[in-house]
Amino acid sequence: MNRLEDLFNDPLEPERRDDYWITETHYDCFVVSLETAIEVERWLDHLPPPRWLVFRSLTGARHRIIAASIYRISECTAAQRAAGREFNRARKLEDKNDRRPWEGDD
Repeated sequence: MNRLEDLFNDPLEPERRDDYWITETHYDCFVVSLETAIEVERWLDHLPPPRWLVFRSLTGARHRIIAASIYRISECTAAQRAAGREFNRARKLEDKNDRRPWEGDD
């Protein structure tokens, strides 16, 4: 297949999901599907890993990045984000309750 045909074909419809994965590099981060995260991990497990990786983010954008720049791939589900918000609210309330009367509400 002609490489230009692949580039100019209609891009896939962006995925809309509550659960996604974050692929972080030294310069940027990309929100990707579970399938893409697994594929990236598989590429990174090759010995030696490929120099460049090409994948699509959930927004439908095509990315070509140097494999060595990836330093983290993390799961991020709606339940995890809700638990994180609840944890942060509880910590703020705990900090507020620990303040002495003469300390301000910052």
